[in-house]
Amino acid sequence: MTGLSPRQLQRRAFLAKWSKVDWSKQNSELADEMGFSRERIRQIRQKVSAPQSPHHGRLRKSAAALQWAKDNLDKLKGLSAAELGRKYGLGPHWKHGPLYPFLKPFLRDGRLIRKHRWDLMNFRLPDRDLERIWRVPRNMVASYRWRNQRPPPAWCFRHGRRATQLSRREQLPAYRRNVKAEDRKAARYFAQA
Repeated sequence: MTGLSPRQLQRRAFLAKWSKVDWSKQNSELADEMGFSRERIRQIRQKVSAPQSPHHGRLRKSAAALQWAKDNLDKLKGLSAAELGRKYGLGPHWKHGPLYPFLKPFLRDGRLIRKHRWDLMNFRLPDRDLERIWRVPRNMVASYRWRNQRPPPAWCFRHGRRATQLSRREQLPAYRRNVKAEDRKAARYFAQA
């Protein structure tokens, strides 16, 4: 005989059963998993002297958002906070919740993005085309070209009454190819931003 009373044996069995539970989870999560009420889980946590969950008081919605971030971390790495908010429809105050501190080490600092991607632009094209394609304000390309001593565009225009035309007809196919390539490049850039 072990010398333990039935009450002590019952207590030992109770502790053995509940020692296998992951007490880092919130009471609401454990209640859903085990089919008990949150109040019953709180009482059991107290009886077995388990510590409070590190996420105690966190809303279920926040826990779900954190789980989503953990599951999709590969997709979210390298985005800026603004890109993340836009792409996944996060509310304006999402940075004040638990999601931002978790994701912050994986996010890119959005302030380091240049407003205009001068390094990607094909300066062989005329200023007006670069302004249209890259969504740059009027005359800004000409100003940048002058300040940085960029050569003049490869295609020159003769201003007609209704529209601008290339000065030599044989330049037209090469010009159109370059404009289409620049359009594709800008579209890829704006799709990622």
